[in-house]
Amino acid sequence: MGRRAGCWLAGALFIVVVFAQDAAASVLVGVALKPEPEYLELHFQVRGPAPRWTLEAQRQLLTITLQQTRIAIRRLARADSLPAPLTGLEVAEIGGAGRIVMAVAGRVDYAATFGGQELIVRLARSGAAPHLAAPIRVATARRPPAPMPEVASGPSLGNGMPAPAGAQVAAFVPPMPRHEPVSPQAAPHRVVVIDPGHGGRDPGTESAGGVAEKDVALRIALLTHDALEARGISAPLTRSDDRFLTLAERTQFANRMNADLFVSIHLNSSPDPRTSGIEVYYLNNTTDRATMRLAAMENGGVGGYGTSGKANLDYILDDLTQGEKAHESVALAQKIETDSAAQVAAATGLRMNLLGVKRGPFYVLVGAEMPAVLVECGFLSNAAEADRLTDPRYQQGLADGIADAVVRYLDNYTAVGNL
Repeated sequence: MGRRAGCWLAGALFIVVVFAQDAAASVLVGVALKPEPEYLELHFQVRGPAPRWTLEAQRQLLTITLQQTRIAIRRLARADSLPAPLTGLEVAEIGGAGRIVMAVAGRVDYAATFGGQELIVRLARSGAAPHLAAPIRVATARRPPAPMPEVASGPSLGNGMPAPAGAQVAAFVPPMPRHEPVSPQAAPHRVVVIDPGHGGRDPGTESAGGVAEKDVALRIALLTHDALEARGISAPLTRSDDRFLTLAERTQFANRMNADLFVSIHLNSSPDPRTSGIEVYYLNNTTDRATMRLAAMENGGVGGYGTSGKANLDYILDDLTQGEKAHESVALAQKIETDSAAQVAAATGLRMNLLGVKRGPFYVLVGAEMPAVLVECGFLSNAAEADRLTDPRYQQGLADGIADAVVRYLDNYTAVGNL
């Protein structure tokens, strides 16, 4: 642990690698660059289970971290210069994780996704590729060129970037890649923690007929667990019965499980009994009064949700990790809203009111080390919707919709942004 191994790539078209088996981790085994008319496409080839990955964009650097991933690069192929807009590329292993750092020049749009056994990144001059993110698909596997002779000299890899000690550099003219079908990849072990809101001495909101939020949330969560497990995704629950948990305990559980996603299930309430529909929240501050009212209700139902004496806003803003994952949480939230409505319609013939994806200061999302959302499945304050929310078919539709959205997110998630 803590060992750093890596190399800088400048003017490279291929990195030639030696792959070493490691059953406990993924292995980054190769990198290929493919210039297209509108953008530059980079293919990072991975062997083993699909790793969990995160992306951070800052100034002129795009950093992608592959959790539990080794680097197996032994030889580096290079040409005279990197294709624009890329000016530098570092691949390194730090603390058991693989790190990819791409340096760019000027204003650059990017899109990144993981599919098959490749992480694919596209880079384009700002505005040059309006459809940069679609489609990004892995359809072929590239076979790396044969090993090449090492070059004794060459302490610099060009563009003013020094080669770190131990880097092996070779010069060559890359051959055309050979294409062959991608062999099926073993399904990665994916974990999504489902959190039924409230519980125990905290009933949450209640309908006029006495239906408690904690009970409906648990039922929907249990069905969501079953739907995800049927789709091959591990879905541990923060609670599987009527017990009280603090908000901090819920995200701590998700972090201990090394979850890929955290989904908290809740039911809504409004002073206007006509209000109905589904809305999905991600963590951020807001000035919207309705959201602040809802957050106060979800955050402070009973004792045990304390913030250790900190002001509420400071407590939310302390969670810097979620700041990097906001765009990921929004993508998940959008899928949950649309897929839930589709599944409810299929199961019951009823049309849900879509209230949108919103941001809010929800303590239950604070501290999550993964994309996290809070789903308000409907309004118990609306008598007709409260009846629907206790209908097993309606609940199953919600669960199937959430499960479908999670699968779509995990299989097709694309990070999009600009530098």
